[in-house]
Amino acid sequence: MRRDGIALKLPDLSFDALITLIEAAPAPVGAAQFADTVWRTQHVSDETIAQRITLLRKSLGDDPKDPIYIRTVRGAGYAMSCSVERADDAAQISANQKLRLLGLIAASLVLAVSLLLVLPFDSTAPAPILERKAHLQPLSDVAILVQRARAQLRLHQSQETDRAIDLLNAALAQDPDDFDARLSLSFALTTRSTKFAGTEADERRSEAIARALIAEQPSNSNAWSALGYALDAQGRATESLPAYQTAYQLDPGNAGALSSAAYTLMLQGNLYQALDLEVRARQSGNTSRYSEIQIASLMELIDHPAAETWRAKALSLNPGQVVVLSELARSHLRRGDWRAALAVLEQAEGQDQLAPSILQIRGRIAVVTGDVGEARAFFERAGEKGVLDLAALNAMLGDVTAAETALRHKLAHLDNSTWPGFRIHLAEISAMLGQRDQAIALVKQAINLGWRDVQWLKRSPFLGSAMQSAEGRQIEARIQRELEAQRRLILAAAELAPIFDG
Repeated sequence: MRRDGIALKLPDLSFDALITLIEAAPAPVGAAQFADTVWRTQHVSDETIAQRITLLRKSLGDDPKDPIYIRTVRGAGYAMSCSVERADDAAQISANQKLRLLGLIAASLVLAVSLLLVLPFDSTAPAPILERKAHLQPLSDVAILVQRARAQLRLHQSQETDRAIDLLNAALAQDPDDFDARLSLSFALTTRSTKFAGTEADERRSEAIARALIAEQPSNSNAWSALGYALDAQGRATESLPAYQTAYQLDPGNAGALSSAAYTLMLQGNLYQALDLEVRARQSGNTSRYSEIQIASLMELIDHPAAETWRAKALSLNPGQVVVLSELARSHLRRGDWRAALAVLEQAEGQDQLAPSILQIRGRIAVVTGDVGEARAFFERAGEKGVLDLAALNAMLGDVTAAETALRHKLAHLDNSTWPGFRIHLAEISAMLGQRDQAIALVKQAINLGWRDVQWLKRSPFLGSAMQSAEGRQIEARIQRELEAQRRLILAAAELAPIFDG
């Protein structure tokens, strides 16, 4: 694809949106059609579509106030402002071939047919020529399976992720060396582990696949992203960050790697650097699904009013998405509003209501409200995600043996994790066992690793008394000093100004 003779690299969603507009021209395209053909889902918010059109216009050099290519049709959506002609190598293309061609384009394959966006009505005006070439060759069975799997993964739902993994395993049964299938499987396994009901085996397999891909193609940005993601899932934050950094150094437009690195930096307490990467990710024109909620979390840590705007954006752009709902609920719990947290979690639909992160937070809400029986049930159903909360609850209820066994087992693996939250969980168990000195020591270790969420510590149903102690007040003061230093750095940075305005 070219503009004024210069090659353009449109993100997949932007290119799919352009193709949808071209196919419909001169008729406008509404929200339902965009949702179906671009996002492959039933509903996408108007704001999400508007943001994608803004990015597309920017790539085309189009001015929304005086559009040459894409115009807004009030009440109907968007439409091409210019005439559209199609130059094909073949005289006729059947409906099935046409669908095949669009599939090839969306999959970014090399094509022998050119789609040309010709000059607008004013032929004297300068105009970019957009071209995408393709060979009308049928996709292989493996490529079709990978394409379908990726469409499932884009839905970010538990059952769809499982189906995607099944499709990718089927693809690899046919061709064990297929690079794209292995890359997609690595991401899918980590997604299942971190977002839904995955296992440590998923994490180990994902890491092994990613390392094998890097060995084959050391300069592949996405392979390095997959490795960072797999390491993240295992709590190995100090190892994941260099992998993400390598990914976006290889491809500065890899918004996923930028945003993932930002998340890791946030965990490590480097809030300014995290926000800087989020800004760079958004400037790349292909933002991560979790960008808005991560920015909201960063703004909340420095107590900036823009946090509320970013929380609203995150929910609007990702309605019903498990990670977003979970973090929004945690935000309400930090502020002591368990009813609002519960209302957010109830927005999860279908199988996602059983996502481990959803169940775990519902369990903590039940502890806060005093319904320990319900809390136990939620933690047990959350599986590995709820193990540490369950141990803290057991200690609270006097089941010392079970709690001590769980704590001893996890302490044995302490050196393998650089995730600060792991130590906070262990501190909660220790506090409920009456081991306050150990609890305080673990919280201090978490702070050394980057923990800055003082409100979570103060609102914890398991750490309340420890945080009210003299040592707890010293911990709070230390975190506040760290946050104030980051706050000053962030507010003084002119390059971060777009974040403050929401």
